[in-house]
Amino acid sequence: MIFDAQTRELLAMVREFVDKEVIPTVGEYERNDEFPEKLLDMACAMGLNELCVPAEYGGPGLTSVQVFAIAEEIARGDIGIGTTLIANALASYPVLIAGTDAQKKLWFDTMREKKYAAFCLTEPNAGSDAGGVQTTAVEDGDYYVINGTKSFISNGPIAGIYTVLASTRKNAGIMGLSAFIVERDLPGVSIGKEEDKMGMRLSCTSEVIFDNVRIPKDHLLGKKNRGFKYIMETLDHSRAGVGAFGVGIGQRVVEEATKYAKQRKQFGQAVANFQAVEIMLADMEIQVQAARQMYLHAAELMDAGLPFTMEAAIAKTFGTDTGMKCAVDGVQVMGGYGYMKEYPMEKLMRDAKILQIYEGTNQIQRSVIAGQLKKKYTDGPAPKAAPSAVPAKKEAPKTATPTVTAAPKAAADSKNALNILVCVKQVPDTTQIKIDPIKHTLIREGVPAIVNTFDTYALETALRLKEKVGGKITVISMGLPAAKEALRECLACGADEAYLITDRVFGGSDTLATSKIISTAIKALEEKNGRAFDCILCGKQAIDGDTGQVGPEIAQHLDRALVSYAVEVETLADGTLKCKRESDEGYDFYAVSAPCVITVNKTPYDLRYPSMKGQMAARNAVIPELTSAEVVVAPEERGLAGSPTKVVKTYTPTHTKNGMKIQGLAAAEAAGKLVDLLGEAKLL
Repeated sequence: MIFDAQTRELLAMVREFVDKEVIPTVGEYERNDEFPEKLLDMACAMGLNELCVPAEYGGPGLTSVQVFAIAEEIARGDIGIGTTLIANALASYPVLIAGTDAQKKLWFDTMREKKYAAFCLTEPNAGSDAGGVQTTAVEDGDYYVINGTKSFISNGPIAGIYTVLASTRKNAGIMGLSAFIVERDLPGVSIGKEEDKMGMRLSCTSEVIFDNVRIPKDHLLGKKNRGFKYIMETLDHSRAGVGAFGVGIGQRVVEEATKYAKQRKQFGQAVANFQAVEIMLADMEIQVQAARQMYLHAAELMDAGLPFTMEAAIAKTFGTDTGMKCAVDGVQVMGGYGYMKEYPMEKLMRDAKILQIYEGTNQIQRSVIAGQLKKKYTDGPAPKAAPSAVPAKKEAPKTATPTVTAAPKAAADSKNALNILVCVKQVPDTTQIKIDPIKHTLIREGVPAIVNTFDTYALETALRLKEKVGGKITVISMGLPAAKEALRECLACGADEAYLITDRVFGGSDTLATSKIISTAIKALEEKNGRAFDCILCGKQAIDGDTGQVGPEIAQHLDRALVSYAVEVETLADGTLKCKRESDEGYDFYAVSAPCVITVNKTPYDLRYPSMKGQMAARNAVIPELTSAEVVVAPEERGLAGSPTKVVKTYTPTHTKNGMKIQGLAAAEAAGKLVDLLGEAKLL
């Protein structure tokens, strides 16, 4: 399968998070036996705990292909992190399959507030055999009373809401099971034994105990005694995702094993050059690529509304067997080092095993596959061929086009809500620039535009101000149309709207002309909206480069108060802004009233990653272009004509002598020698 551009962008965003935040830290979390709360909070802020939430319920509205491909990327970093996040999808599927609109709203609102959900099926005596469920739900007036214990529940201790399978008809086996929504904070819900697992240690697994838990009758999902059907459909949906987890582990094994084999030398050469190792690496890659296509095929069938039970079981079986086999072979490639906790391979091997067990063991999956085959190929002679006809293909369910979301109403109605503008500069992503091997020059073609680092500090400051007091964030940039990609990055992180100043007549502008053009554009936007921007935030290098002059010049053009080199900005009770500012002596503090301009030098906060929902919305957002028709600047004040900066003279610095080392002397003698040398050089 070839992913579309939107899916590639989502996967690139998740991979960046996994490479920068997950892979470097999960080993330490596991060694310290510490729950990775900070990592998971970052993931939740990106919306990775809401992958299955439809757009109409406030989610990103992803396809099954996108959800499972993202699951693979997360599992490539850590299966415990992946299980914690994707368990929300498993728990949500019964609600999506059988829930009413009111139930879906209750479920997704609660899951968003509490972050995590859990799926409660397994019991001490009911695993693969769901008919052995002993948890009961008994009618009592307008309520059901639930009693029983569920075991091996992923997210059990941290979930804020559960989907629960319980018996509502005694001695009826699977024909007497019903599915329910149960909130965590109801009286009688408690957490039992927390499991100490071999692998997947960064997820939490426990018993969940229901002791006379009373739930309203409207928490019954679908029809009474039809719960087994909903649970089987749920597992059909989730199994392909478990296969994607196996592919994620397999992919990581291939990467780690190949890098190690290229570095490890034996008998005078890298072990990657030994044919036996080459075969193992090649077989791993073959299996990973084949398994990936299997789970993606099952996901395509889901999105098309076609039957997928057998394909999902195949994807789960082959994908998880692949993850386990790759992990075992990866340990073998790395030899003794692969067995050591210092390297990631032993953890990958421990983590991979659970995938062959949970959400239906692979032995059960093979029974499912065989059952589907027996239905597909009937007994007796083949029927006579009927006139050929192509069955009508069901249309994929339509997903609402996401839009950029505004601040929550409660915050937006605040009397101190701020109308903020952030000036950003787009720069090439240097990690994507390659070098021409013949000309030895930089290859810039196809290199995406990203936001300048200092401007990300300004954006983060704006987002935190908005989260505290509400309001609206507008971002503006100046440059070629390609700069829209950097503006979309800002929208994905939470900005509300964006504008691009772009016109050939503005080309060649230096700091002075640039600040004039941007100031004029700001005035035009303020006149259009009938309100001035309370705060204009600029990174130290916004728009112009290294001089750091655009922000101060904008303040001068607009005749507004300026605070430069701020490292932290917060709002005070009276609506003024308190700025912590760097100085030669340390830090100064200033209070400034709106409207004002603040240039940001750094931030003490971690920069956020875009959210899934934000990324989807940003891709579809319309970014208006402001040309010389809207931004009216006199010809002598724009472009080259408005840029008085001219190169008067260039010179080549004189060649300096190489340094010298002072060696073989005692400390006092060395210090004396250093003073003498500095004196001779007239530096003292």
